[in-house]
Amino acid sequence: MTTTAGEPSVRTNPTEARDLVDRGIAAARGGQRRVAAGLLARALKLDPRDERAWLWLSGVVDDPAQRAFCLQAVLRINPNNPHARRGLAYLERQGTTTARPIADLASPSSPEPAADAAPAPPPTPTAQARDWWVQWRWQRREASRVRIVLWVLPIVLLAVALILHQSVSIARERALAALAAEQEPAFTVETALVTPLATPTPIPALEAEPLAVVESLTVSYLTAIDAIRADLRTATAAYRQETSQPGGASINHVAATQRLRATVAQALANLGELRAPGVLLPAHEDYRQGLELELAGLDAILDFYSTYDVANANRAALRFQEARAFIERAQAGFQAQRQLLGEMSLMSAYTIR
Repeated sequence: MTTTAGEPSVRTNPTEARDLVDRGIAAARGGQRRVAAGLLARALKLDPRDERAWLWLSGVVDDPAQRAFCLQAVLRINPNNPHARRGLAYLERQGTTTARPIADLASPSSPEPAADAAPAPPPTPTAQARDWWVQWRWQRREASRVRIVLWVLPIVLLAVALILHQSVSIARERALAALAAEQEPAFTVETALVTPLATPTPIPALEAEPLAVVESLTVSYLTAIDAIRADLRTATAAYRQETSQPGGASINHVAATQRLRATVAQALANLGELRAPGVLLPAHEDYRQGLELELAGLDAILDFYSTYDVANANRAALRFQEARAFIERAQAGFQAQRQLLGEMSLMSAYTIR
């Protein structure tokens, strides 16, 4: 901080004053006259002997008398400033001979003011022409910004829409893949090998029919069951082939699910028409309950394709898991009875017992 000569009470801060002057000049060039006048006035309070600040302040004030005051202050600092000379000469030709001080600003004093200081017109032809040019450039710049925004905004919205669509598609494909993985074990029971269980001891006395009749009924029932299971295996293989293709459409998956459901429903109806022997009644009931649970699971899959609700996919997976348990137990019963029939067929009618 320093003190100006001739005015000991005025403190100067050249660094801050220069920063304010630069900002004021930038505002003046941008057409912001009020802002520029405020910044330049603040700079002159910090350094009243800043020649540039007085000169630019003369170009942003509206009052000709205040403009003359600023130009006279420039000449007190630098009597040879050509712009100030021409500016004062121009004001004198316009009839402005008195100078009115700007509020809160005092012109810098000089020990020997120049007696032959002759004012001159401002650097530009007229302040009005300069203001028009600045305003026109500012409007062009703002119009360019608006055009850029109008071009960029639709592109951004389109990119966001594409990203959201891709995210939804990926989530749907993952849900379908998880659902297919849950379905896989439910239908493998038709072709899985079952470990033979211990052969139950037949109790012919409990049968109300002769043993030969029971054996005939058992063979007939198992033959019919094999036909039902063969149809289910064929439908299951077709379903897996249609739904395992990458990028398949949902409508194709729905059609494949509906065909498999129709086959399971027909198998359940055919099963209800069979007469199960007493020894196969538990396995018959287990197989029926397993098919009913598979129907419920397929219905849940169709609901999932309609709403894409994950709860339906979870419900389908649970039903297939329950169905697998029943079908595996039924298949074990069928296999045990088939093994028993094979052993009995090896016995001759004349074997000594």
